[in-house]
Amino acid sequence: MQLQPKQVNTNKQRLECVICHYHLDANDKSAFFTFPCNVRAFIGEKFKVWRCPHCKTIHCLDTVDLDHYYAKYPLSQAKLTQGYRSLCSNVYRQLTKHGFSKTHSLLDYGCGGNGLFVQYFRERGFTNSYGYDPYASEDSFGNPAVLGHGQFDYILLHEVIEHVEDPNALLSQLNSLLSSKGYILITTPNAANIDLNRPDLPDHYNPVHVPYHLHIYTHEILEFLGTSQRWELVDFYERRYGDTRRFGFNVRAWNAYVSLFDGSLDVLVEPLQIVKALTSYKFLFYAIFGYWLSLHCGMAIMFRKGI
Repeated sequence: MQLQPKQVNTNKQRLECVICHYHLDANDKSAFFTFPCNVRAFIGEKFKVWRCPHCKTIHCLDTVDLDHYYAKYPLSQAKLTQGYRSLCSNVYRQLTKHGFSKTHSLLDYGCGGNGLFVQYFRERGFTNSYGYDPYASEDSFGNPAVLGHGQFDYILLHEVIEHVEDPNALLSQLNSLLSSKGYILITTPNAANIDLNRPDLPDHYNPVHVPYHLHIYTHEILEFLGTSQRWELVDFYERRYGDTRRFGFNVRAWNAYVSLFDGSLDVLVEPLQIVKALTSYKFLFYAIFGYWLSLHCGMAIMFRKGI
């Protein structure tokens, strides 16, 4: 069983909102905003996005061959360093707050080719933790056979829902893999706090993340999508898991750091250039105060499945 097959190039534009079905006039040039790709292999490429005037969902207008773009996706090369372990611990606390224990099974759907969360949980003794990603190779986390382990007590959908064309289809399929009274934690950008007028700033072009992010939702829409599956809302977090009080470990500090180089996400998986970072007043400012100056461009929401 393979969930949400890879997206293919349809040579069409996304002019209809997947949530409220508002149809945008392609000739209304004022509705479009142009954003740069933030992956080094494709820097220089730009794509248009638009915000639905009714439900405020952000859509990437342009369709592309995503196999081509994921083939050089930098975050799939990230390693489970101590820094990443610190960030994974925040997701761990969100799950254990709602009962996640070593006796439970967990599926990290869309875990990338490296499965950092799966590695982290297994290190901590959560041996029933599994990962699957349709863009990963079958010898890593791309083997759909893992989905045959049965229903999972917990599902982690970390920064994934914005990458798929049909969110309802994805959540419906995940619902079939979620055990009765199981929990699903969804993390994703928050469209309400993204300024489409600032494509020059990594604080905004990183969460827009063209052409990988196809649809970006608000808190209200994300809650609507979950409750449409008859899931009960049990928790909401207005920050990304990496937005912490720890020095340098917040989203605004990361964005200031990548700006010291070429502005790409690749910078975040490369060796830290601490000297250059510590000589930047902007980085130091956000390393200290970034948590309290957060733009809240990311969010997480926890649902519980009924019987």
